[in-house]
Amino acid sequence: MRIFSQLPYLVRILVIATIVAVSVVICGTLAMRFSASNPPVQAKTSPTATTTVAAQPNSVTPALPTAIPTNSTPIEVNKVTEIQKKPTSNQLAFGHFPYTQANPNQMMLIGSYANGAEQRFESLNVEAVKAFMKMTYAAREVGVWIIPVSGFRTIEQQEKLFQEQIKRRGSVKEAAKISAPSGYSEHHTGFALDLTDGKFPKKDITLDFETTDAYRWLTSHAKEFGFEMSFPRNNKQGVSFEPWHWRYIGSSDASSVFANARNQR
Repeated sequence: MRIFSQLPYLVRILVIATIVAVSVVICGTLAMRFSASNPPVQAKTSPTATTTVAAQPNSVTPALPTAIPTNSTPIEVNKVTEIQKKPTSNQLAFGHFPYTQANPNQMMLIGSYANGAEQRFESLNVEAVKAFMKMTYAAREVGVWIIPVSGFRTIEQQEKLFQEQIKRRGSVKEAAKISAPSGYSEHHTGFALDLTDGKFPKKDITLDFETTDAYRWLTSHAKEFGFEMSFPRNNKQGVSFEPWHWRYIGSSDASSVFANARNQR
């Protein structure tokens, strides 16, 4: 240290600068070697990707409603115009006009009939359902209980029913007086239904229905809600009197479906 202190001032400054420069070079070299020998560790697994599924419009068909709440407006659904099945002929069958089977997706539940193993659920076209519910509410206000016995039927269901009638009546001609052959029933349209009086279940689908309060009320007020009896006495179609069978003609669509039959009245 004495020797260093005895050196001229300028020389001492140069020595210090040289020592600092050498130290910087050495430290830098060591740092570079350390970095090269220890590369950063790469992740062995990639992060979990989150998949976003875009909603596809019109990919889910709204389910049909399963019940009509009391004192509420029936749920609106889009009208379906797709035709499911058509009659094989344009000719009448024993006085019955041919009718195209409507798409079941056009139908809405109106209620159930019978109990236990015999119970079944009946439906109608949406337009007819609205009118029917208004009509039954109006009847209830005066103590009349109108019950739907049968509504929309497929061609297969009608065929089974008609075959049973043939067994009971003995011939196709006799069966056709009280039941339409498959492909010729107004029930295929979803605008026709059979009705009864809830207070007199033993008069369901019989001529005795004519003696009930429900029948008397219907003959006086059904037209106010767009309904009419399909087969009154002495109808020009030659079909037997059916006081229980009514059809909805309260809209242009419904009325046009029964245009041929109504011209026979």
